[in-house]
Amino acid sequence: MANKLYGVIPPLLTLFKENGEVDLEATGELAEILSKHVHALFVCGTYGSGPLMNEEERKCVLETVAKKVEGKIPLIAHVGTTNTPEAVRLAKHAEQVGAIAVAAVPPYYFHHPEERVIKHFSEIVESVSIPVYVYNNPKTVGYSVTPALMAKLETIGIKGVKDSSFDILTLEEYRLACSDNFDVVLGTEAMFLPAYVLGIQAFVPGLANAFPELVRSLFDACINDDLKKAKSLHDTIYKLRKIAYKAGASNVGVLALLQMRGFRKVYPRLPFVPVADDKYNSMKKEVEELFEGNIPQIV
Repeated sequence: MANKLYGVIPPLLTLFKENGEVDLEATGELAEILSKHVHALFVCGTYGSGPLMNEEERKCVLETVAKKVEGKIPLIAHVGTTNTPEAVRLAKHAEQVGAIAVAAVPPYYFHHPEERVIKHFSEIVESVSIPVYVYNNPKTVGYSVTPALMAKLETIGIKGVKDSSFDILTLEEYRLACSDNFDVVLGTEAMFLPAYVLGIQAFVPGLANAFPELVRSLFDACINDDLKKAKSLHDTIYKLRKIAYKAGASNVGVLALLQMRGFRKVYPRLPFVPVADDKYNSMKKEVEELFEGNIPQIV
């Protein structure tokens, strides 16, 4: 269907300096590298540390990325917060900066009933003219958006969902509960191969921050119906994903993989901490084995 998201859309890592400040230069540099390999960028989401930044920092990150990619690829901005007024301000800013869509997790910390979730998203939808997506991430939000609620949200103007439930059945239930025009986007690289078979044609893979060309190859193999190649690429990507998760947090693990590929030394924001040297060396050895002793540089 027209106007749906398409392809590999990494949740861009927001990079930090050792003192905890946002490293806008490094974040922009990563965005520029990724723009050569992927279809779009998802900015200030979970990997992008959106909930770890204040409103002005999030705006600065999006502005920096927009200037750096210079319209080469579209941007989708995550504007989810604990409260509606801030989410609305972030959504308006994203539209002004040139984002093609915004996405938002439901308001978190408090577990809100359906009527408050609907009101929250109604305010965001009414504040902008670009598409608004729900970002379903029950692990971080604390509650899930059910397929029945998603169908109600479509009636108030929500155009799609980025689903990070890691449940193929939830993904399918969203497709069945909503109209054919509703855009269902997968929120992980781990399930794209089976999701593609179900008709999903866009995904938000965290691993693509470190291995964008590999994840792009998986997408291309699926689109070209070369499922044998896609299965082989899926296996390699899944092994890299397992290595990243040994860091204890996927964003920290992917940041370590990025540095293994020659990117400059950068940091996560506290309370996240970099991978300890012994763990980093152990992870690096496993990655080297996957690439027969030579981890390719990221360019």
